[in-house]
Amino acid sequence: MLSSLRLSAVVLAVLVAGCYSGIGADETAPISGSTDGGSSDPGGGSDATDGGGGSISGALTDPGTTTDDDATTSPALTTGGPTATGTTEPDVTTAPDVTTGPDPGTTNDPSGGTADPGTTSTSTTGEPANPDVPDGVSYCEPAKGWDPAWAQLEEDVLALVNQRRAEGANCGAEGNFGPAGPLTMDPALRCAARMHSKDMNDRGFFDHTNPDGEPPWDRMGKAGYGNYSNAGENIAGGSPDAAGTMDQWMNSAGHCANIMNPEFEHIGVGYYPGGQWGHLWTQVFGAK
Repeated sequence: MLSSLRLSAVVLAVLVAGCYSGIGADETAPISGSTDGGSSDPGGGSDATDGGGGSISGALTDPGTTTDDDATTSPALTTGGPTATGTTEPDVTTAPDVTTGPDPGTTNDPSGGTADPGTTSTSTTGEPANPDVPDGVSYCEPAKGWDPAWAQLEEDVLALVNQRRAEGANCGAEGNFGPAGPLTMDPALRCAARMHSKDMNDRGFFDHTNPDGEPPWDRMGKAGYGNYSNAGENIAGGSPDAAGTMDQWMNSAGHCANIMNPEFEHIGVGYYPGGQWGHLWTQVFGAK
C-alpha cells in the first residue's frame, strides 16, 4: 500500500500527439509518445526525488499508434516505491523562490467567489472580465470561483515553466532541450487541469485515467479544447508550493520533456489541496 511507504510526493507524466478524434491510447495506463512512428520505450518506473521524502514517477511510450488494436500492446505502468539512492536524473537549475500567498493546505473549499488574482476588472454580473476557465461550459462550472491563493499557485507554476523553457534543460533520458517559447494559460486546459486535481481529491485516486476510465483527452474535450495537434499531462502530489512541484517534475525525464516540449503552445495548471498527498497538481499541455 502506498500509505505504508510514507512517501512525501509523487509525480506521473503522460504525452500523446495526434488529432483529438484519432487517439488510440490505452486507457488503462499513462502513455507517452508521438504520431511519427518512433520506437517504443517503456520507460516506466523512473524515480525522482524532491529533496525530502521519496517520490515516484512513471511514463510509458506508445509508438505513435492511432488504432485501438495497436494501443492495447502498450505495457502496464509499474510505479514501484521510493529509491534508496535518490534521483538518477541529472541536476537542473533550481528555480527561484516565488510568492505563493497563504498556505493552501489550510484553505477551505471554494466559496463561490469570482475574483481572479490575475485581473482587477469585472463585468456588471460580478464575473471576471477575463474568466480563467470558459464560460458557458457545464463541465467547468465547479472550476469557477477558485480560491485566489490556489489560482496564484497555478500562475506561479506557469511563470516557472516559462522560465525553464527560456533557459533550456537537460531532461536526462529524454535528452537536451534548447530554449523554447513561452506557453500561455488556456482557459479550457486550466479547467481540465483543475477538474482533474479536484477529482483526484474527491474520489481518492492518483492517476491520469479517472475511475470512470476517462483519459486526459476526454477531459480536454469536455472543457472545450479540441482539434489539437499535440497534448500532454503531468500530475504531482505532495509539495505545497510551485517551486517544489516544479523541482519534482524537472528531476524526472518524462515530466521534464513535457514541460520543455517546443511543440506545445498552451498550458493549463490546476491546484487542489487534499488527497492522500495533501496537495494535488495537474499540468495539461496542448497545441493547435
